[in-house]
Amino acid sequence: MTVDYTIAWHLEPTSFRTHTRVSFPTPRPHALLEATDVRHARLNGHDVPWDGARLALGPVGVPGSAGVLEVESVHAYAPDRGFRRVEVDGDTYRYTLHHPTFAPRTFCCLDHTTRATTAVTVHAPGNALVSDTRAPVAPHALAAAVGPWAEVGPDVHAARSRTFDGRAVSALVARSVGFFEDLLDVPYPYGSCRVVLVPELPVLGFSSPGLVLLDTRAPLDLSPLHAATVVAHEVAHQWAGNVTDGESSLVEGLATYLSRLAAEAFVPGADPWTPPTGTPWPDRPYAPHLARVVGLEARVGRKALVRALGEFFRAHRFGEAGWADLEARA
Repeated sequence: MTVDYTIAWHLEPTSFRTHTRVSFPTPRPHALLEATDVRHARLNGHDVPWDGARLALGPVGVPGSAGVLEVESVHAYAPDRGFRRVEVDGDTYRYTLHHPTFAPRTFCCLDHTTRATTAVTVHAPGNALVSDTRAPVAPHALAAAVGPWAEVGPDVHAARSRTFDGRAVSALVARSVGFFEDLLDVPYPYGSCRVVLVPELPVLGFSSPGLVLLDTRAPLDLSPLHAATVVAHEVAHQWAGNVTDGESSLVEGLATYLSRLAAEAFVPGADPWTPPTGTPWPDRPYAPHLARVVGLEARVGRKALVRALGEFFRAHRFGEAGWADLEARA
């Protein structure tokens, strides 16, 4: 099924407006939308009702007929997930955090996970950094960071009042990209890997296609091993999650495993596999998922598992797959 989104965000001081156009070829029962107001919602030119969470689309027509949904909605900035708005030294910055189920807080979508051709425009002061949308993107993976960012290193951006030398972060990102390309024999799938050091990000990092959001403290206040693990984890998501999506346990397990391999190479003498008990290790919540990948490595060997991972990403490029798909190749 081919789905196409055209999204225009109009970011205003206390709220924002979104115009969404979605085209889809087969009937859908509803679309998802969380907003403070819906100015209009029309399917093939006809008004459709909204219950506060869903637009009831009803039958579009015979199977295979096209549907075009146009929605103009007003949204509040979110305190946690959605479009966040923060003030830093008198400047305003806005950024999205849609994963896993919060895209409807910023635009109308058919679901959270279906990859779609997507075009995004942002109307707001400052520099708008947006996910690479040349390949299909799932709604939960779409990201934007908007504001008067300063480029503090090649493809590394930060709040302009907190400028610092970001070349070390840029080098770590580039090294991670090169490491995974060589390891997996799968080229980096996007034109660049831009990083935004985001103030008050509720998580240490989030990876969307070609755009990584990192909490400002992630590469600055952590030890070299922690920083390498955080950055490599988010870069690994360019493959595990963005090239190939699927079960959360698999996506996070693979990103954690790959980041451990990278950290092992980047920080000689360090042991990223057994962090000390009580250490606030960045990806500790994913330990059970990592254990499953490590268990697979124990059965087949690291060389065979790495080969299987490369085959896995090539076979399911810009698609979805599960544990069974990986295990069948190992």
